[in-house]
Amino acid sequence: MSEEFQPAPLCGAWDSALLGPVAEINEQMLECLQQLAAQTAAIANASVPRLISSLRSHWCRLEPKALRGLAACPYLLLDAGFAHPKRWQRAAAAGVMDVPRARSGYFGTQTGITLIRRTLLLAWHLARANRVMAGVVLGMTAASADNIARSQLRDLDALAELAPGWIVPRWEQQPIVWQQLISAACSGQPLSLRQAQLRGLQLLAFGM
Repeated sequence: MSEEFQPAPLCGAWDSALLGPVAEINEQMLECLQQLAAQTAAIANASVPRLISSLRSHWCRLEPKALRGLAACPYLLLDAGFAHPKRWQRAAAAGVMDVPRARSGYFGTQTGITLIRRTLLLAWHLARANRVMAGVVLGMTAASADNIARSQLRDLDALAELAPGWIVPRWEQQPIVWQQLISAACSGQPLSLRQAQLRGLQLLAFGM
């Protein structure tokens, strides 16, 4: 990534080696949401995820430069349920995932499955190697970290293939947060974007 999009004002004590992978996952997720907004433009029913239907015009005006700027923040914009240890308990204990077998939601495409797989691999690595950063970057609880660290990679890979509906964009129930983030990214004002990303970091710190 270019220096232009490095989130220096928010870095603080973050491990700089994580910023690249996190930004890459964020960028891929944002591209998935943009594509979903474009593909469902003519659809007006309950099958379109809320964050897409309510902010379609915002996703459509997020140009590549603004998208990369929004992606470059020191926390994951994807919520993979790392704050809910019970979702990972069965995977660690028996390699069985209690999720629907049908791909659905935001990330049911092959691109979305690849995104989930990369996210779970990062989570597994941090759960084993750096619990502090797992909490800060992923919003992962200690109990979830214990379960994920005990999981087999093949089980996490199987989960990615299922693309469970509970893996969603962060703040999926708070479109106003995304509206503010996208507007700040499109404003062309780096300070406004950093302030919006900092508000997101504060929400993450409070488990919101």
